[in-house]
Parts: sequence; structure tokens; C-alpha cells
Amino acid sequence: MSKKILDNDLKKLIKKLYGSQLNCSTRLGVTPQTVHNWHDKNPRGMLKFAPEIVAQCNITWTQLAGEVLMREETLNIK
Repeated sequence: MSKKILDNDLKKLIKKLYGSQLNCSTRLGVTPQTVHNWHDKNPRGMLKFAPEIVAQCNITWTQLAGEVLMREETLNIK
């Protein structure tokens, strides 16, 4: 069985997959601000890069989508 990656924190997921938000932005070809915005404002924006993230990292589409949806739900509660 695969390791549980989902921990209800998108920042932790990005750090686990890429080491840092800066490295994530570099590998995906976006600005560091874009990666920051995924966590703080628009988690669904990350799904545009799902094919690249799945190909580069040890994560499934389902795991990534679940993390994004959980973060979106957290932002809606505030």
C-alpha cells in the first residue's frame, strides 16, 4: 500500500514533493508567487499542472486532487 501523503496542508505537500515552494515553482515553470497563491487563495490553480506534478513526483491524480479540495474547503471555512 502506498504511503499516505494527504495531511490537510498544501504547503507541507509541496515541501514533501519538491523540497520547497521555490523549487516547485522552478520545476513547474511558474513564479514563486503563483505557488504561494495556490496555498493562500486558489488551490485549484495547482490542478492546471497536475500532469507535470504526477509525472515528476510520487503522487497520484487522486491524491493531488484530494489535497487541493481539502485546502479549498479550509479556505472556505475562514
